[in-house]
Amino acid sequence: METYKATLKHDTGKVTLTVVSLSGKQGAVQQIKTAEGCPECAIVDIVKIANTVKQDEMKATTIEEAKIMAKDKSLEKQNKDEAIYIIYCNRTEYFYVDTNSLIRLWERLVGYYENGIYTAEKSHL
Repeated sequence: METYKATLKHDTGKVTLTVVSLSGKQGAVQQIKTAEGCPECAIVDIVKIANTVKQDEMKATTIEEAKIMAKDKSLEKQNKDEAIYIIYCNRTEYFYVDTNSLIRLWERLVGYYENGIYTAEKSHL
């Protein structure tokens, strides 16, 4: 499993996506083309992201601690224009900060930071 960061050029501007692929770079390209309904030439850049951060380093016991970690990470140059998600895990009772927005049944998206600006997840109750 590999993670890629892709930049797409649309009629309205550029968008950055993070894609997890089981079949390498070409698999990531195919996922983007299918999900976005775009031709391959719309993908102007795609790079593999090295997963060097240990999960424990991005784990917090309180929402305040998680927000500080997420905001700091969102202001890093390599994360420009990329969402840094705060996810609460009911099983571990910890908050996790990550660029991966995949939510499992036992997790809840709290919100995300992008370029230092926080957006809370809307309640669906």
